[in-house]
This record gives sequence, structure tokens and C-alpha cells, in this order.
Amino acid sequence: LALSSRSWVLYALAGSLHTTPLSYTALDAGAPFSSEHCAEGIVGIAGNTLRIASIDRLGDAFNSESLPLRYTPRRLAHHSVSGHIVVIESDHNALSADEKVQLYEAAGIPPPLPAGTVLPEDDEADGMLMESVVGVPRGGPGKWASCIRVVDPRARQTLSVIELADNEAAVSLAAVPLRERGGETFIIVGTVKDMNLHPRTISAGFIHVYQFADGNTTLNLVHKTQVEDVPSAIAPFGGRVLVGVGNRLRIYEMGAKKLLRKAEAKGFPTMIQSLHVISSQRIVVGDLAESFHFVRYKRSDNSLSIFADDTAPRHLTAACALDANSLAGADKFGNIFVCRLPHEVSDDFNDAALMAATAGREDLALNGAPSKTEEVVQFHVGEIVTSLQKASLGPGCAEVILYTTLFGGIGALLPLRSREDVETLTALEMHLRQEAPPLCGREQLFFRSAYFPVKGCVDGDYLTTYNSLPPNDQRTIAEELDRTPPEVSKKLEEIAARIL
Repeated sequence: LALSSRSWVLYALAGSLHTTPLSYTALDAGAPFSSEHCAEGIVGIAGNTLRIASIDRLGDAFNSESLPLRYTPRRLAHHSVSGHIVVIESDHNALSADEKVQLYEAAGIPPPLPAGTVLPEDDEADGMLMESVVGVPRGGPGKWASCIRVVDPRARQTLSVIELADNEAAVSLAAVPLRERGGETFIIVGTVKDMNLHPRTISAGFIHVYQFADGNTTLNLVHKTQVEDVPSAIAPFGGRVLVGVGNRLRIYEMGAKKLLRKAEAKGFPTMIQSLHVISSQRIVVGDLAESFHFVRYKRSDNSLSIFADDTAPRHLTAACALDANSLAGADKFGNIFVCRLPHEVSDDFNDAALMAATAGREDLALNGAPSKTEEVVQFHVGEIVTSLQKASLGPGCAEVILYTTLFGGIGALLPLRSREDVETLTALEMHLRQEAPPLCGREQLFFRSAYFPVKGCVDGDYLTTYNSLPPNDQRTIAEELDRTPPEVSKKLEEIAARIL
């Protein structure tokens, strides 16, 4: 155990030494502890409290706690005033909670307990069934079950749940401060009714506006606005609501009985997947199949116009803004990329300049914009990325691009800020390809370039195989880098320490 500004544990696993920060309160002092109930533990002092803890799983970089949900979580939003989290859940081919109860009552069967429920230990547990064991009845194609949940992350408990009726499914969510209500934060939820997946058809779309009540523990429906297509993305925009409705971008204001449409932009290729507000006049729109589009908002005439887009058609699954000109995205083929708008491209132009730049251009028929982004990073992960977020994982740690995958993986992309690190790690990766090719025969370079050539990124997972090489191979590679094997291992540990 090592104590500094953070608590660290050093241990040997699989023949190598690991240093991992503890996901625990910072300790002032610590010592080994052993008893009948805790064979290998740690006793420590944190402030004026005495704590006894044990490490359950060596090798896990993260400590996770789970909260059972009814359906598949789709989006979440953070309420900055109360600190609570709002989660929307929806499942296709499923029945709602009330419909399942009615079905069980009609069949004369006691309803099984939902997933995550703990069976009682008394005699009442006899004959009780669990949904995770016996399964749940299916609703059929075009049938949806969905709910909106308010969660207290500190207490790790659910405060309230709103079940959506009439075969509505929640698809988008945002916490939006509205200037018409004095900056009060409302929860905006986009839903669809009777949606079929292939082909995608709906009978109606709605934008629900909810207000917090009862000490920010429940949600009250203020009103809902009907739209003609899927409200697939929602974002706050200067006290108003920015909504992607199908392939249209709209700005809404709060009204007494419904949201009032104030501006609209058409011409996006397929369907808006994500919205990123960069400034009061720049918006980045992520299209479902055509990557990013940069949009300028002109306040004087309340208009929206596209002035730049990406060069490659990307089927986006996740995206996040890095700065005013750069965005990170992931597509459904398992690629992560970063595209950047050149500095000479500006959204500060008038309509005459836009018309002059686009006059006679044939690419407008192909949804082309007068300016294009540049690709600076391209990397094939191998799994579908479900979320991207720029974050720091601890005090003193560098900012990374954190991503999660469909199979439950968590990864990070770390920016290298010195040319020495870039040259060293790039050379190490090149020598590893030559001296230690993968056992299965698959070329690492070909794998990371499965769809696009890898660019601007070093494979950190592949670099960690250096420590598992035979000593002679380690020495050979280190000599090519004008270093010793301990120096190379230390460099890899320093890079990993910047993340955790």
C-alpha cells in the first residue's frame, strides 16, 4: 500500500508488477490487517474515522456498482441543481409493467419478481419466481415498453419512475434551462409512438416537457408537443431547445401549452443523431450516416445554415466535442476518429459570401458544403462504440477521451503532448510488429486499419505486450530505441499513470 494524494496498491499478477489507484477515500495512514472475517485486509485512518477494507478483485482498474433497471437504458441527463440523474429506458418487443401484471392475472399465474430484486429469506420466498430465470412475455414487433427514471447517484437508489403509455418509447433526453421560466431547468424527452424498425415508421413523435417537483425527486408533465418525425436528439441552446426531428434541425421556445418553433434548417442527409452546441452561433450536427455538419446560427434573421461537413460518410454511433473546431466520433463499424475544421474556415460570413462560395458547385446536389473538415486521428477499435466523453479520471490525471463499447469494454485515448513521446512510442510499436507479431498471425497494422488507414494514434494495448516478451527480445527492441528495458517499461508505466 502506498499513500500520497491518492491511495495506491502494488501487487504481482500474471508475472508482472502492477500499480493501481484505489477507488476509495484518501487514507492518511494504513497498515496490513488480518482476521477471521478478513484474511487479507487493510486498516487505515481517513480523517477522524478508522476504516477496514479488503481488495476483492485484483486486476480490475475500476470499481463499479450497479442499479437494476426495468428496460435498456438509452440516455441520461444530469440535473445540476439537485445532483440527480434522469435516465430514459426503452425496449422493443416488450410489454410494460402494467401489461405484464394484467397478463399474469388473466392466466392465473403469480407475477415473477423483476430483475435485480432480492428474494426474501422467510417462507414467503417459496414459489416465487424471478424474471431473470423464467423470462418475460414478448409483446411482438412494433410493441414498446419505456419509462423515465429519477436516480440519486449518491444514495444509489431510484426516487421515482414514470411509465410511458400508448406504446410510446423514449429516444432522446436533455436537461435544458429555459429563459422563459427564469432559467429553471426542465427535462425534455423525445418519444415516438408505434415505431417499427425495418423500415422505420412511426405514427407520431412527441417532445415531453417535465418539471421537477417534491424536492427534485419526481417529474411532473408540463405539456407535450407533437412532431412529424423521430425527435432523435435534444440539446440546450441559449435558453431555448435545440431539437433534431428526423433530418431537420429546429429551435423551440417554451410556450404555455406547447413548444413554439422559432427556426428550422433542412437538408441533412438522413437523420440527426447528435447535437453539439459549440457557441452561440456555431452548432455541430452528427448525422446518422453522413458524419458531422457544421451549422451557423445567424441571430439577426434567426436562420440556420450549413457551412462545413466531413469528407467521409460515417454511420455515427457516438460523438463528443473536443474544442471549437475538433470533434471525436465513432461509427458502427468499430472505428474512432477525430476530425478538425481548418482554422482558415470561419462561420462569420454573410449570405452573399455563402452563395458565391457555392455557386456552380455540383456537390450541393450530393449534400456537400463549401468547406470540409480534416481527419487527424483514425483508429479501429474492433467493437461498436456506444459512448464518447472527454473526461479526467482522477485528480492530477490528464484529460482523455473515454469510450465504452457494446460488449462492455471501457477504453481511453490519451493525447501525447511531447514529440519525444510520439517518436518513442511510434518506434516501439513498429519494432513490436517486427519482433513480436501476434500469435494468431493477424497483422496488427491491418487490424487497426480495417476500414480506414490508421492515423495519428498508437496502439496502447499492443505496447503493453512488451513487458511479457522474453528478456532477449526486450533487450533487442530497447537497443533499437537507444534505451534499456527498464527505461522502456518505465515509460509505459508513466503513460498509463497519466490516465488513472
